[in-house]
Amino acid sequence: MRYTMAVANSAITFDVQDCKVYTIADTVGGTWASSSPIDVPGIQEVSVEPNLITAELKGDAKVVAKKGKIDRLNFSATYSELSLDVLSKILGGTVAAGGSSDAETSELSIAGGSLPYFGVKFLLTDVQTGGAGDAVGSVSMLLHKCQITGGTLISGSTDDFSTPSFTAEAILPLDTSKGFGSITFSETAETTA
Repeated sequence: MRYTMAVANSAITFDVQDCKVYTIADTVGGTWASSSPIDVPGIQEVSVEPNLITAELKGDAKVVAKKGKIDRLNFSATYSELSLDVLSKILGGTVAAGGSSDAETSELSIAGGSLPYFGVKFLLTDVQTGGAGDAVGSVSMLLHKCQITGGTLISGSTDDFSTPSFTAEAILPLDTSKGFGSITFSETAETTA
């Protein structure tokens, strides 16, 4: 008799391999749509931190009850290559090509107005299984509905490379079948986010 074991539920991660962003449409009534993903070129660093709302009830000189929930997830990314396509997904707007021959241009007009929602997925493939179970080939995280909150869109300095970055908050989608996102441990390594 052969027993099969599920993929392990813990892993040691090293290096972020891939990150992608995509626009979403999340409407009242639960209609959900997303665009094709755009690569965040030269991803260097990602992090996700929960923002928690907590409260406690006190009485008789002690804590009687405590309640907490995840309010949102804070995401940050640093990458190597300035990308108008990435900026258009996280800031809104359209990349426009112009000029001709040796005078071609590509431009993203940054306008005011409401910021768009976007999704993000990143992939960690240099992993070591940390517990019982089949080996983990990759770890990925998907955040369904994000909006930019800050970052460095473009920078430059003498004798150093520029590293664009952005921070975003993931909130619960209107589509109640989706949560903030998910973390997936895959036995067969994913090759792209």
